[in-house]
Amino acid sequence: MRHPRTSALRRRFIAGAVCCAVATAVPVTVGASTASAATNDYRTVSVTADGSGYVLTNTRGGTYAFGAVRYRGNPVGFSGDIVGVSTTADGSGYAAISSKGQVYAYGSVAYRGNPAGFAGDIVGISVTANGSGYAAISSTGQVYAYGSVQYRGNPVGYSGRIAGISATADGSGYAAISSTGQVYAYGTVRYRGNPTGFTGQIVGVSATADGSGYAAVSSIGQVYAYGTVVHRGNPAGFTGGIAGISVTGNGSGYAAVSGTGQIYAYGTVAYRGNADPGSPSGGSDLRATIVAKARAEAGNPARNREIGGPNCNYYTPADRGTACSNGWRAQAWCADFARWIWSQSGARTNGLNSLANSIQNTGTWRSGKDLNGVQPGDLVGWKFGGSTSDDHVGVVVTVNGNSITTIDGNYGNAVKTHPFTRGTSDISGYATPAR
Repeated sequence: MRHPRTSALRRRFIAGAVCCAVATAVPVTVGASTASAATNDYRTVSVTADGSGYVLTNTRGGTYAFGAVRYRGNPVGFSGDIVGVSTTADGSGYAAISSKGQVYAYGSVAYRGNPAGFAGDIVGISVTANGSGYAAISSTGQVYAYGSVQYRGNPVGYSGRIAGISATADGSGYAAISSTGQVYAYGTVRYRGNPTGFTGQIVGVSATADGSGYAAVSSIGQVYAYGTVVHRGNPAGFTGGIAGISVTGNGSGYAAVSGTGQIYAYGTVAYRGNADPGSPSGGSDLRATIVAKARAEAGNPARNREIGGPNCNYYTPADRGTACSNGWRAQAWCADFARWIWSQSGARTNGLNSLANSIQNTGTWRSGKDLNGVQPGDLVGWKFGGSTSDDHVGVVVTVNGNSITTIDGNYGNAVKTHPFTRGTSDISGYATPAR
């Protein structure tokens, strides 16, 4: 039930040398992906051309990539809020933008510049299919075209405020929409009509790749489909209002997102999971608390290692394992450490026990070796030797692109940091904290 210190980039175990107890496989629940001090606020979603993936961000810059969209990083250091995100056709890149006009380009999206001199706030961004250009728009209708997007004009004469923009695949046209439903079509986007009879406000517009159709959505979930976009249904049962919509390249599917990160996928868009709704209970930042607690334990020589015998550790509860001479308990303890960190930080520990794969029972489990959307404070699980269950679990303390560091209990018989690279074959997935 023990293993030695291993490679910094990948765990390799000898036969029988596992760090945590395992059980039979349990059902996987895909849910929200982070927790924080307050409810997270989402403004937009963007799907790939074929609907096989999507990306969304919250106003704090938390970025969640699903399916074919490859996670590339989160915006940091911005002022205002992150208000828009847009992916390339194949998910190889995306761009995000703040309400103050700061553009963050990732992967195959080429950075071309930031909007400046606008009135009001920036409310959206849209990239071309290959990432060679993008368009942004302000709440007062100022359009900013970069790279291969051709500037065609600004909306005028609308009521309310401008709510969003969507460019065609090649940048030869774009559509904008006001909060009261006035559609402005430019270039190769064909005008098809305005939404009417809705309640609340219109919050987004999305055009097909060739501009032959578009869809709009209201804050209470009424979807309006035009031209080649096929109406598939309206979101219901959401919290936080509907915040945005995105259609596939040919209009055969679309996804809508609520203000709390709930995804509604229709037609050819494959549902992959929801983003983090955050914690409505307030208080100190949960993720920061978890990271600080894990780091403190790693630096605490009084209990960051086994003392009193094999597997004797501070973190196993008194009703588990076997007694040690110093009053601690003995058993494989990586999961006990992870549960202790979450519990002491104020995160709920529903479903967690001394089995490493119990992190799949938390209700916030997301499977996959690429760890798309992983954040500090999450619990990562690993499987070894072809096992179908998780044999080890660690607490995430840093995420820097593909480089991730966890602090693990029972890692070389101690609490230690463990850097590794996302995508290695022995990663099973991760669970996220919630209050």
